[in-house]
Amino acid sequence: MIRCRQRRAIAGIVAGSALAAAAAMAGAPPARTQAATSLTYQMAGGNRTAVMVDASQGRPAPLVIVLHGANGTSEQVRRYLVWDEIAAREKLIIVYPQGVGGAWNDGRPTDGRRFNPVSRVDDVAFMRRIVSELETQARIDRRRVYVVGVSAGGHMVYRLVCEAGDLFAGAAPMLATLSVVWRRSCPGQPLPVVMVNGTQDRIAPWEGQPAGADPDGALLSAQDTFAFFRARNGCASYGERALPEQAASGGSRVSILDGTICRRAVRLYRVNGGGHHTPTRSERRMRPAIGAMLGLQNHDVEADEEVWIFFSDKTRP
Repeated sequence: MIRCRQRRAIAGIVAGSALAAAAAMAGAPPARTQAATSLTYQMAGGNRTAVMVDASQGRPAPLVIVLHGANGTSEQVRRYLVWDEIAAREKLIIVYPQGVGGAWNDGRPTDGRRFNPVSRVDDVAFMRRIVSELETQARIDRRRVYVVGVSAGGHMVYRLVCEAGDLFAGAAPMLATLSVVWRRSCPGQPLPVVMVNGTQDRIAPWEGQPAGADPDGALLSAQDTFAFFRARNGCASYGERALPEQAASGGSRVSILDGTICRRAVRLYRVNGGGHHTPTRSERRMRPAIGAMLGLQNHDVEADEEVWIFFSDKTRP
């Protein structure tokens, strides 16, 4: 069991380093029109920080909280994704929180919660604080608050769905699957969920991850995670449709799986042949070694735009 734990720890370090490097070396995104503001919050465990982009033009606006991956930073995920551009067009407020030590306390046990040595950090309270302060300042539309997370940030999104579902009108865990911890107990109120997963992702495997020394370290497959949320959100069944190929993506294609007759919407973007990347229409190039480690990146759709389309008509009851 010790060897198993060591192998998983090494894999976590390598994966986290690859994601951080990938974000840093992503090609230049479209020019931004919004300035960023640094936020600081005094929390029980010490000061926490976030970066905010406010395109609201002084009116209460939808809020999207975007969580970085392992060993990442607010600025890295801001550069890697295109939420600033969506904010400028849709008049949104985007907040990019910073995890302690580049990690999130996503609720998995130490052996399963890779990259995260800060098991006593209360990241759920941190998210509540961000929403509460922006609401107090009358800057946000409280019925339209959403959360997005990539990789390790996606695992944190699953915890927020289960423990802070009252905060959000929609959630988007990307490049992550559900921990068995949350399958056993996910007490929060159901809310719309949209997932993005690659079938050839070696870091967040489509088929899930077996338990190591601690059985709570196991992760469900993407298909079982989708089934869990369909059941939780009262879906009768689901349908599938393939998106047209828009650009050469090295053999990867995107299919959308939608829950049908649901009380709350559930959607899965299955990136057939895709690796540990969110699909993008931008030309982001990685160094060969890092690109090989993360696998293929699809260029048929822009994942962030697809997530916003899913969020845009969702409000809290």
